[in-house]
Formats: sequence, C-alpha cells, structure tokens
Amino acid sequence: MTTAINKLGFATRRWACIVPSQNAPRVSIVPHRHFSSSGDKLVEPDERNSSVSSPPPSAFMKNLSPDDRIKYESLSAEERKRFEQAVGRLRRHMKSPGVEGRLSAALASAVHNVEMERPVVHQERFRSAGFMALGEADQEGTGADDEFKEDDISSLAHAQLEQHREMRQYARLAAWEMPLLSKLAKPFEPPRKDQPLRFRYTTYLGEEHPAEKKVVLQFCTKDMPELTEVQREKLIKLVGVRYNPESDIVKMSCEMFETQAQNKRYLGDLVDTLLREARDPADTFEDIPLDFRHHRFREKPKFPQHWRMTPERKSQLAALRQKRGLEDQQRVQRGKLLDGVAIIEESFETPPAISAPVMEEAVVQRVRGKEKLRR
Repeated sequence: MTTAINKLGFATRRWACIVPSQNAPRVSIVPHRHFSSSGDKLVEPDERNSSVSSPPPSAFMKNLSPDDRIKYESLSAEERKRFEQAVGRLRRHMKSPGVEGRLSAALASAVHNVEMERPVVHQERFRSAGFMALGEADQEGTGADDEFKEDDISSLAHAQLEQHREMRQYARLAAWEMPLLSKLAKPFEPPRKDQPLRFRYTTYLGEEHPAEKKVVLQFCTKDMPELTEVQREKLIKLVGVRYNPESDIVKMSCEMFETQAQNKRYLGDLVDTLLREARDPADTFEDIPLDFRHHRFREKPKFPQHWRMTPERKSQLAALRQKRGLEDQQRVQRGKLLDGVAIIEESFETPPAISAPVMEEAVVQRVRGKEKLRR
C-alpha cells in the first residue's frame, strides 16, 4: 500500500514540474487499419494536387505528451489559449519555493494515515512435520511437535538422565543378579591331547560390530595327531606365512560369513583339508626347502651369566669393601684423607682476597663501559 501511494505522489509532482521530452513519440488520432475488405484505390492527380498539407505542430504541442496532445487538438482556439495560460501558471507555481516541501509533507501525512488505518494481519508461522513424523507415510496425521513452553528440561538433559538411569540399572544387575551366576560356574578343564585347535571369538556385549563375526584359529603342528616329521614339514610348507617358526604355531582367521558359527565351520574344514593333503604320500615336498623369510627373528637380550650374584661373588665383594675401609682409616690417622665438608665451610668463613692488579683491571673495564654508553 505504501509503495502505491509513493508512486502516485511522485507521478503527480513529475507531471507538474518536469518539462515534457522533445523526443516524445507522436500518436496519431486516427488508428491504423491493418486489414481492409475494400481493394486498393489510387489517388487521382487532381485530388493529389488539391490536398492541403496540415500545419506543422507548434512548440507548445511538442512539449505535450501524446494523450495531452490529442486533447489539445480537440479544443477550439479560445480553449487552447486558456489551456496554455493554465499550464503556464501551474508550472510557475510548482517552481516557486516551498511548494515541493508542502507537497512532500502532505504526501507523508497521507501515507502515515493509510498505514495506521491498515488492519494488522498475523500470518501463522509455517510448522513442518514433527520429529516423530519423519519417515512416516502419513505425516499430517501424526501432527507437528508441541511447542516448548519452558516447563521441562531440554533434550540434552533428558539424554543425560537416561544415561544415569542406564548406569543405575547395570549397578543393580551387578549387585543382585551377577552373584547368582556363581551357581552356573564350571571348573576349568584344560584341553586334552585330542583337542589341539584353539578358537578365539570377539564380542562387544550385545552391540553390533563388523568385527564381531571374525573367528581366529590357532594350533601347534607338533600337537596334530598321526603326523610324521615329513608330514609335519609338508604341513608347514602348505600353510606358508601363517606359520611362526619360533613358537611352532599356525594362525588363521576368517570373517567371510555373517555368523561366527559359519566362519568356525569353514576354518575346521580348512584344517581337515590341510591334514589330508599333508598325509598324502603322492608328493611329500621334500625337494622344497623351508622358507621363513616372512618371519622376523628378534633376539631378546639376556642377563649375562657371569653378572649374576653367586655366593663366591658376594664374599669377594665383602672382602674388597673391608679392605678399602681399613685403608681409609689409615689415611685418616696419618692426616692424608681430606674432608670436603670442612674445606667448604672454611671457604665460606674466609672469603678469598682480590689482588690489586685484578681490582685495577676491573675499574678500567667499568670506565670504558660507561664511555661507550655515553657515546
């Protein structure tokens, strides 16, 4: 509304104050006919000579707009004269001082009155579907979330409270239910000789994890039943880099399948296949040497044997300490053993005297330093 009134005021002042452009387009009173049902008619020579050309437009008409020029041409001579006088008075009045200020004040007052009379329309804020409706087919039926009215704690505080409840729940389980598990405890039984395979599983206490399905298998080649030394070496050559020559343990893992039982079954079948191939007498691989380049042998530093404290070494050190103690006592009796603490205390009581040449050199250096600072 304000924009429309401003445009109206500016258009009024412009019509009264601005001099019409000299390049304004000329609009003909008689409209041009694009289509005609009659044929073309040539103008006779007599009619062409007898036609009277229209007088050229005056300077006043050139300054008028196309609509005003049409109205001006429809007036009589006296009406045109009065129209020209009225336009001249209006232009002189608009150019007089104070008219533009009063017109701007009146226009601003009108705009203010329109703004005060305009009714206030409160637009309802757009409310999207609530968090509980996300991903639902019928989001409109679920409705939007309720507005927060400052009568509850924030969502972050609710999360902290939920975590506290969970911790207390686990504390109750540890206090009241975990002691009951002692009834289900079984004594440890070490694996027998017919159980050389050791499987290792990984669990994350009920949480899903990509590494939970992994199963690791370890076995010692010397514990495998019914294997000769040639067959054991063939088994080592078959497993390749999975063999540790220092501990004589083969380590394999599998995580190709979705469950631990499937991965364990695959490793068991793989061990059966390796043992069957190792026991095959068709080819014993005796012409292929053992290759342990994949393993890095690390020498562990050991404490030297001759450094260990034996009873003979202890008695020898005791005799050496006793001999040195007797020598120190003899030096004290002869006055040849110096006491460092006594020497330091004497030096504190009697400070050393500075000789005269040293004092003179210090004074000279001090004077030279002052002269350099002055420069």
